[in-house]
Amino acid sequence: MQKKIFFFPVLIFLCFMAISCSSTRKTVTQQHNIQASRLTPEQQSQFDYYFYEALRLKNNLQLDEAMETFLFCRQIDSLDAEVQSQLGVLYVNAGLIEPAMKALKKAVELQPTNWWYSMTLLNIYSQQKNWEEAIALANAVQKIYPQKEEIYSTLAQLYKAAGNIDKAIDAYNQLENLTGIEENISFAKFGLYAQQNKIKKAIAEIDRLIEKYPTENRYKVLRGDIYLQQNNPEQAFAIYEQILKEEPQNPFVYVSLSEYYKKVNQPEKAMEAIVSALKNEQLDVDTKIEILGQYIDNLIKDNEKLDETEALFKLLVDRYPLEEQVHGYYALFLEYRKQIPEAISELETMLNINPKNQQTWIKLIQIYWTEKNFEKVYATTQRAIEVLPEEPMLYFYQGIALYQLNNIQASLQSTQKALLYIKDEQKALKSDVYAQLGDIYSKIGQKDSAFIAYEESLKANPENVYVMNNYAYYLSLEKRDLKKAERMSAKTVEKEPNNATFLDTYAWILYQQGNYSLAKFYIERAIDNLKDEQDNGVIYEHYGDILWMYGGNDEKALEMWKKSYELGNKTEELKQKIENKGFDRRNK
Repeated sequence: MQKKIFFFPVLIFLCFMAISCSSTRKTVTQQHNIQASRLTPEQQSQFDYYFYEALRLKNNLQLDEAMETFLFCRQIDSLDAEVQSQLGVLYVNAGLIEPAMKALKKAVELQPTNWWYSMTLLNIYSQQKNWEEAIALANAVQKIYPQKEEIYSTLAQLYKAAGNIDKAIDAYNQLENLTGIEENISFAKFGLYAQQNKIKKAIAEIDRLIEKYPTENRYKVLRGDIYLQQNNPEQAFAIYEQILKEEPQNPFVYVSLSEYYKKVNQPEKAMEAIVSALKNEQLDVDTKIEILGQYIDNLIKDNEKLDETEALFKLLVDRYPLEEQVHGYYALFLEYRKQIPEAISELETMLNINPKNQQTWIKLIQIYWTEKNFEKVYATTQRAIEVLPEEPMLYFYQGIALYQLNNIQASLQSTQKALLYIKDEQKALKSDVYAQLGDIYSKIGQKDSAFIAYEESLKANPENVYVMNNYAYYLSLEKRDLKKAERMSAKTVEKEPNNATFLDTYAWILYQQGNYSLAKFYIERAIDNLKDEQDNGVIYEHYGDILWMYGGNDEKALEMWKKSYELGNKTEELKQKIENKGFDRRNK
């Protein structure tokens, strides 16, 4: 037997399934008389046996063996078109394009009237962007099948791909001669004329649709939209008004009216039109969701009509109770209005509809996170992990929540579990998880493990400034590799020069190196950039230490230590500094 050819797991296309066993038998039966003139009865019997065996193997997806058996059939009869076709398709799926085209060309040459052989070869030409050969073959097929509508659409698409727009339009015109005026053909020609910037001819295609279907107002809406695009809003508005007289409940005209009002700088009326569209029962839910996606920011931030907007959302969720995204937009609106319990209720409804929506779980977790409700964060991650047990983000959030709840060992386990499920391309998440791991190891005193974790974090994302800051700070506390700590900390200050935490870290590293003058400069910048919500106690303690070692202002150093203590930094070491009114400068 010949060397096995291993096939790609994803087939380029499934055309070989279309050439079914039954159609193949029919083809073979039709060819028996032709073959009889070139095969002996013994050869014919052998050919039939191996041919049907090859089909069986192919249907069982034993593609290597099927190819070998078809090749043996070809040795018996190289003029059998079906064998050439089957081999061509198998070659394609093995990624062997040249032999595939050779075999299929032979099949078409042997049976030029076989539609499927030609279409299979045409598909390969298209895959290879061989437009010249594809167009030549399609034209040959069109001559054989002048009444087949599909060939004209195929020709039009091939001409368009090849950049010959006039020929593409001509193909659609030939198709239209067969079918009469149809929407899909008119729209295709409209697009092609617009591509050529032949606006009048493009518009004429829409006018023909309006003439044929005078009661179909969506064509008229489109005509108005074209006027609007051509900076002719008056004519567009006239059409929209006429449609509203004929069909007041037409949903699409309200969407177009919204665009018109935006064009003429009437944003309030634009929003009114959109609200009318969203309330319209004739507008399908998918279109409404698409509109909501486009206008959600305007809807939720229109402070003058918040009650009206809420009534609209209530109407939509009542009308479409199982539409996940409608609840999602309502939750966004409620969150904006600080109606957090109601927003959570909508998110819970979304999870009842689709419990495997990771983004909904994350949104719910983030709301609890913002409220610093870490018990709820933990409980929510537990529920989410039950339905999404391999989502690393959930374990990551769970690990942080447990850390905040001071359950350090459980936090370590959750964070380590997150690493098991992170994919190679999730670089940012991988960096954050290793950073969290570093913080946990630091907390439990495993400094070497912490520094290894920080290194892995920076390997995944070298620009993670928060990791650089924490890594540099913990190095400074251990008085290890202070030059490396300084380089990392300097980079964070360069990127975020007003970040009080980063400035404090940099000042502390300089202090540890004995550079008190520069340390004083940066710690004072940190103090200037403090925010009320920050935990400032440690920073004021650092300020006191730096002033003490800098000298000349011991009273202010003592004042800073006292302020640090009052802010909740009630460590024994700080208490001793205050009681002793300083510390031994020789043993800092």
